[in-house]
Amino acid sequence: MRRERDLTFTILSAIGIILILLGHLDFPVATFGGLFPYYSYHVLIFVFIAGYFYKPEDEAHIGSYILRKAKRLLLPYYLWNIVYGLISMLLRQEGFSYAGELNLYNILVAPLVGGHQFGLNAAAWFVPVLFMLEVCDILARRVIRIIYAKTAGSEKEMYGTYIEWVMMVLYLLVGIVTVWLSKRGSVYDLYRIPARLMFMAPTLQFGRLYRSRLYKYDITPSIIYFPLIGLMNLILTATHGGLAYSTVWVNGFSGTVITPFITTLTGIALWLRISKILSRFFAGNKAKDQTREQEFHIVTDDEKTEKESVTLKAIKSVGEHTFDIMMHHLSAFMLVKAVFYLIFAYTGLCSDFDINLLKTDLYYTYIPDGVEGFKWLYLAAGLLIPLLIAGVSEMAGKIHVKKEESTEQTL
Repeated sequence: MRRERDLTFTILSAIGIILILLGHLDFPVATFGGLFPYYSYHVLIFVFIAGYFYKPEDEAHIGSYILRKAKRLLLPYYLWNIVYGLISMLLRQEGFSYAGELNLYNILVAPLVGGHQFGLNAAAWFVPVLFMLEVCDILARRVIRIIYAKTAGSEKEMYGTYIEWVMMVLYLLVGIVTVWLSKRGSVYDLYRIPARLMFMAPTLQFGRLYRSRLYKYDITPSIIYFPLIGLMNLILTATHGGLAYSTVWVNGFSGTVITPFITTLTGIALWLRISKILSRFFAGNKAKDQTREQEFHIVTDDEKTEKESVTLKAIKSVGEHTFDIMMHHLSAFMLVKAVFYLIFAYTGLCSDFDINLLKTDLYYTYIPDGVEGFKWLYLAAGLLIPLLIAGVSEMAGKIHVKKEESTEQTL
């Protein structure tokens, strides 16, 4: 069961990052006719996953937990932020208005405030926010744990107890207040820093609650499950209009103060169930192939088996490199646009290419003659180029480790 869960969440991570790319491309191929708009849940898939994989034992070592999270999230983010700062410096010279100035504020502070300082790495705004959210969360849990221990009369474990429901209610109230403040125009500038954390907190806790209390109850047959959540979103769409909102700017909320939390849950529920189905499919095929090898010493239907294996490897690669894809996919989109620009400049084709939009609109997606199918090219580049960058980085890291080991042996 645990192996199935891990594969399920790897698939969910892959789906989540693909949905983010589709959202940035304004390519509604996976919205089910607009019933599940990407911007009504897609970023929060990763908050849910972070909550799901929370380890309660970290509460006893908060310092080491924060340090580990900083190394995993902040350190690579800031290193790439410097790289993109240097790229931005070159783009500014060519008149790109969204490329921020290379200075200490944009390198160190702006990532915590807005995250759009250098343009091409704007999609990675989520990384420092997730770090701050997890730090604030573990500190809050530590305080609640102290109170819980005094109430219980001993240092009892509270993970998985009724306290998880208490925290769910508290975090949801905090999130509701945030939406209310946003709808009245009180979330702007520096106020967005706490607002982002407050809005995301309920989804983080829901991931934890799902793993500790709700997973065993997630057994509704899919023939009932999918129509049910689809009907919920249909009713919300009909009564509240558009369901999309902006997580990064904490605005654009429609309907009531709880509507965005409902659509967040329905969106996550949709793709979580799809991920479960896919994980069982891949796990089942793998088991069948192993049985065939053991019993007959051959694998029938080699071509199909190989295809499924490659597919699963591709999904795992995407699901395990969401940081890299989040960080670099806008750059990959820019490279595709650069190719179209060169075609326009040297052949006269792609005559409707807009150079002004290229330099002023970060999310400008040029598609020849308005053919939406070209967006698949952007999607492929947005996945493959960051994976290539990740592969080169990992290879360089391994070479560096081997050199260090060789040096130690020599010494």
